[in-house]
Amino acid sequence: MTIETDQRGMCPHCKTPNRFEGVQYIERRAGKSERILDFPYFELIDGLEDEIDLLSSCRCTQCGKIILFLEKQMIYPIGAPRTSAPKEVPEKIATDFNEACLVEPLSKKASAALARRCLQNMLHDQNISKDNLSEEIDEAMTRLPTHLSEAIDAIRNIGNFAAHPIKSEDTGKIIDVEDGETEWILDVIEQLFDFYYVQPAATRAKRGALNEKLNSAGKPPVK
Repeated sequence: MTIETDQRGMCPHCKTPNRFEGVQYIERRAGKSERILDFPYFELIDGLEDEIDLLSSCRCTQCGKIILFLEKQMIYPIGAPRTSAPKEVPEKIATDFNEACLVEPLSKKASAALARRCLQNMLHDQNISKDNLSEEIDEAMTRLPTHLSEAIDAIRNIGNFAAHPIKSEDTGKIIDVEDGETEWILDVIEQLFDFYYVQPAATRAKRGALNEKLNSAGKPPVK
């Protein structure tokens, strides 16, 4: 989701979809009348004055916090407007994902490298281990539903690493990526988190609750 004034999007502060509103700044300086500006006013230490018209901002209508942009680059808060890895995800995997989201606005290549390492560690956690990530994706595709199989397969076209397979020890290597490719890797990882960790945990919780009721009724538990 994008972040624009008078539009809806994912707030990078509260991590919930909300509408964003414009922010106006009131300029108050001694001996001068007040002015309403759409961007902050800066008075430099040496007395020179400068209006930084490349700055813009908007406010989340849910949490009330401000998001700042320099041209179209979000500079506050730092990090992509994504939710953190779910609590069900193992810490090592979640850490790489969260860091990939944090650096994405600053370096797509660095974010993609962290995301690839996150993906490979997740596949290893599913007992999928081959000579390189491309072969591990092949194995994962045989175990995933069609929509996830097609999504993870597309990752191999990112950075052209299908033509030059990244070996296990080089997964975090920095390679060039095109616009939108890093976002795609992170999108797919979020879907895999849900499939591998969130849904199974929810099923176990429901089964546990059902077995408690069956036990109270003197009935055998479900397997």
